Amino acid sequence: MKESRLRSVISALIDMLWAGLLWLFCSLPVITLGASSTALYYAIVKCVRHERGRLTGSFFRSFRENFRQATLLWLLLLVYTLVGLGDAYALKQLGVAQSSPLHYLCRFMLLPVPLLFPWLFAFLSRFHNTLGATLKYSAYLAMRNLGATLLLLAESAVFAAVCWLLPQLIPLLPGAFCLLMSLSIEPVFRKLTEGQGEGEDDWYNER
Repeated sequence: MKESRLRSVISALIDMLWAGLLWLFCSLPVITLGASSTALYYAIVKCVRHERGRLTGSFFRSFRENFRQATLLWLLLLVYTLVGLGDAYALKQLGVAQSSPLHYLCRFMLLPVPLLFPWLFAFLSRFHNTLGATLKYSAYLAMRNLGATLLLLAESAVFAAVCWLLPQLIPLLPGAFCLLMSLSIEPVFRKLTEGQGEGEDDWYNER
């Protein structure tokens, strides 16, 4: 029993390492980070958490199917962030004090990005909808489940800190982070799909 459990743990670690490497490779152009993040979440939940299918095949299937929407949504978030950072830089160049309400407003306007990011690409990996509906519904879920959203934000901060302090762990961390994220996100998604009957992705409803 112990050997079987140890093998499962080692197998999961290897899968998370491989998924992290796939994510890093597919995110290199930067503009594809949304599609690779969507694919990473899908593959980790399906192949590591639920032990269904092959990780590489699942990753690239999701990457291809969601490439257009995920890329557009990621570019939207990226442009929004760059505009906010540009405004903060302009205020600094104009000599506006860091304690000024304008600086606080700039920081507040950037807050939706880290709050929305985990829900947006996890939602995209599960559900098919229009671009606007995906964005709106992900924002609704983030606000409706504010406790989970704040926990995800804290986990993101820890993830960034570990990447900074221990960069040698970077290939393993994206997969581990997605697995941790799924503990908060999947119960919410499960409620959305209850009573819909069996389907190709019915494994998502397994506990």
